[in-house]
Amino acid sequence: MNRYLLVLIFALVLPHAAHAQFFDFGFGDPFDDFFGPRRVEQQQPVEKAQFKGGKEGMNDFIEKNYKNPSPRIQGLEGEILVYCLISEKGKVEEAKVSRGLSPAYDKEAVRVVKKMKFKPAKQGKKKVKSRYQISFPVRKGRLSFNTLPTVDV
Repeated sequence: MNRYLLVLIFALVLPHAAHAQFFDFGFGDPFDDFFGPRRVEQQQPVEKAQFKGGKEGMNDFIEKNYKNPSPRIQGLEGEILVYCLISEKGKVEEAKVSRGLSPAYDKEAVRVVKKMKFKPAKQGKKKVKSRYQISFPVRKGRLSFNTLPTVDV
């Protein structure tokens, strides 16, 4: 009888004791006693990379340097998304199309992105590598940042 009572007590108490240790209900961390409390260093927030001239400057740069591929696809509409890796010096190290429209248009978008120069991202005072996404809106087969519908003349 005593043995069954003892097993019953362990069966009822043991899960609660484990639960209390897991959620730190008064038992504390055994490593704190030996090593001292853990310190979690917080990283400083990253200031994102910026194109010199802001969003409008970027759009102007893209419009000046993007050459619509020749045979233009008349009904082509959509957006080309290019992800790029910007170095600590602000140069585009790598550029890849994440969403494309056609191989010729995508290739031209990557060519333009690789010519861009950015103000590098910073973490505190240190310049760091960063990722950036650039979109190329295409309407009626040509690059267009206008939200108004394009008209062929």
